[in-house]
Amino acid sequence: MASRVTRSASKATAKAASPPASPAKRPRPTSSSSSTAKAGSLGPPATPKRTKVQHSKVPDSPYVPPTPGTEQKIHEWVESAEKEGEKEGAVLLHPELTFKFEDAREHLAQVDPRWRTVMDQLPCKPFQGEQKEPFNPFRSLVTSLLGQQISWLAARSITHKFVRLFFPHLPEKLPPAGSTEPKLETPFPTPHQVLDLPDRTAALRGAGLSGRKVEYVVELAERFADGRLEAKKLWAMNDDELMETLVAVRGIGRWTVEMFLIFAAKRPDVLPCGDLGIQKNLCKWFSQDPSYAPSIHPRKLAGASPTKLASSESAQGRNESESPQKPSRSEKAGSKSQEEEVADAPATVPSERAHEGEGAGIGKLGAMGGAAVEQELVLDLDRPDEGVKQEDEAGDDDKDDAKEVEFVFPETSNNLTPAILRSRLNGKKLKGNIYMTPGEMEEMTAAWSPYRSVACWYLWSITDGTGDP
Repeated sequence: MASRVTRSASKATAKAASPPASPAKRPRPTSSSSSTAKAGSLGPPATPKRTKVQHSKVPDSPYVPPTPGTEQKIHEWVESAEKEGEKEGAVLLHPELTFKFEDAREHLAQVDPRWRTVMDQLPCKPFQGEQKEPFNPFRSLVTSLLGQQISWLAARSITHKFVRLFFPHLPEKLPPAGSTEPKLETPFPTPHQVLDLPDRTAALRGAGLSGRKVEYVVELAERFADGRLEAKKLWAMNDDELMETLVAVRGIGRWTVEMFLIFAAKRPDVLPCGDLGIQKNLCKWFSQDPSYAPSIHPRKLAGASPTKLASSESAQGRNESESPQKPSRSEKAGSKSQEEEVADAPATVPSERAHEGEGAGIGKLGAMGGAAVEQELVLDLDRPDEGVKQEDEAGDDDKDDAKEVEFVFPETSNNLTPAILRSRLNGKKLKGNIYMTPGEMEEMTAAWSPYRSVACWYLWSITDGTGDP
């Protein structure tokens, strides 16, 4: 028993035989943690609190209108840039339209008398009157590229910054949107000017262009500079040739070319089937009774952008908030790759957006120079149920006195009816979140041909427009 060693005794013996542990070194206090060390803390030094710097917001500089002398100088720059662009083949001065607006007016009015009422109220700026604007495809296409995937206000600002890279003496800012200041005509760089820009990529990025848009603009300038694209040749092409030629350029999709055909090349018979605003407005136009006369929004009559039709309800400040701003890219038909969607995204062209109190009653419409249209004959295309006759509410005497107008509805292969179109406006859209298929749009507007571009311009002007065409 005496020789037996317990486990606890063995542990005690081993502990006594082991050398003593060296004491742990304390961290030397730094100047920033001396107060902590003095307090006896053995932890890491405390991180000093950062003081938040208060930056005072610099107010935006106000718009400074150019002086008469500056305006004259800008006008000279415009003429010089156009002449230089013509030498490079990027501009065609004084092109002649391939049709007469009066022929289009009479044709559409014969098909549907409502067109005459609309055209009496609002001149068709792209096609009516003497053609004075030069054909500048480089400017039109670059502007479209700069405006892709952003709001029209942002596109307007970036385009102006882009132009000032080449004409730095232009006013720093454009007049505020909706102001009464006259539109400032500005020059536009030629393709060679873009290619010769010092430190080109950094300069273009500094103007607000994304890396992808810089690539698009540079490639487009190269095509004009080496002769693959030329204004005179583009003007002479037919619509199909123009479409094939331009969609081969990176960043340019079908929708962009359709807008180019209407607003730059002034082609009379273009139907942009992929434009959701046109789809929706066609539904509205054909789902209503033609005995009602559409009216133009007073803001459009006053020369500002966009419009909804006049109605007593819209006078109360009704707004429509179905879709986000741009040309409702999320509602485009079909599936596209990301690059195709970027290429096809509308820039400053009108589409579906939410508006706050854009409408105005017929009294205000008349006061602002609108056509004299009686209240009961004003059709609001933003109300799917308006324009449908309520026969039960009218007395027999009213029926006898009322002017009977037969609703001439286009025949389609799938037997569309006004009721079907109204149901789509009320939420029952087609697959792909669209209002009408391209085939339906072609059949519904067949009688408008060969002047569908003119009709589409007015459709943008009377409903859902958000940019000045």
